[in-house]
Amino acid sequence: MKLSMRPFQSEEDYWRMRQFLRQVMVLNGRREYSWHVARLDYWWHFINADLLKIDPAESVFLWETEAGELAAVLNPEGRGQAFLQIHPGYCSHALVEEMISVAEERLAVEKEGVRKVWVYSDAHNQGRHEILARRGFQRAAREEAREYQHRCNLDDPLPAVLPILGYTIRPMGDGLELLERCYASGLGFHEDDIHTARENRDDPSWYRHIQAAPLYRRDLDMVAVAADGSIACFATLWFDDVSRTAYIEPVATVPAHRKRGLGKAVILAGLRRLKTMGCKVAFVGGYSEAANGLYFSVMGPEYDVNEPWEKVVG
Repeated sequence: MKLSMRPFQSEEDYWRMRQFLRQVMVLNGRREYSWHVARLDYWWHFINADLLKIDPAESVFLWETEAGELAAVLNPEGRGQAFLQIHPGYCSHALVEEMISVAEERLAVEKEGVRKVWVYSDAHNQGRHEILARRGFQRAAREEAREYQHRCNLDDPLPAVLPILGYTIRPMGDGLELLERCYASGLGFHEDDIHTARENRDDPSWYRHIQAAPLYRRDLDMVAVAADGSIACFATLWFDDVSRTAYIEPVATVPAHRKRGLGKAVILAGLRRLKTMGCKVAFVGGYSEAANGLYFSVMGPEYDVNEPWEKVVG
């Protein structure tokens, strides 16, 4: 079937992409061969809006059928990165070749004096690997560049959430607790950087942007609260009732509260809530050894690997 490519044009395309990703998730058997719709929401409303500020008109590309149906989307997450979202009914070597070619031409960035592009691929997609290798890509050697895509089948029984002395596991409250959550994010992701934590708390608009995402629910924004009222750990879960799947992002524990089982308890409490909502599968991505250790302990043994292939272009 003949497909036509065009760049992103308007916010209407964002909503079309969301519906496309929901459809493709189900068609792919609820596996992360494409992005979860919540990953797009998180990127759109926070990562790109507050941090990267990449123009979608210059970095997101859509392939459509003659009838106007979306067949594929090419998009970045970070600068120089390319993710191929493809409807399984339209996937072909020719389409993959064309998408990679567009990624090379339009998404490459200069780093260390050379222009590079990273195309992400499922570790078992041998057909795509052959195309990438033929075009001069090499699998990135750094282990920390690989994303372990953990998944938990919520049709299976879940263990109980055991109490942890001195902490309360619950959804985030309202009012001033939003500021505590912003402060905890700065400490958890920046290794006790008080300056960053204070900046996060002084201007919480970035978290308001997250809360404005279509799938955000405060009853799934889970926290562990210490006895002094501070937030010690958090995990935000996003439930898509169309595909009946969920995505967990972000997850962190404040350094002073680590190694007490809080991360596992917070995620597990969220998974139990998802199960009552009819969710079938939940996903979370890990890059570091510590993160993957946590996710294996709570999500179970099932996972896929998404790995970057890199090429110097130009």
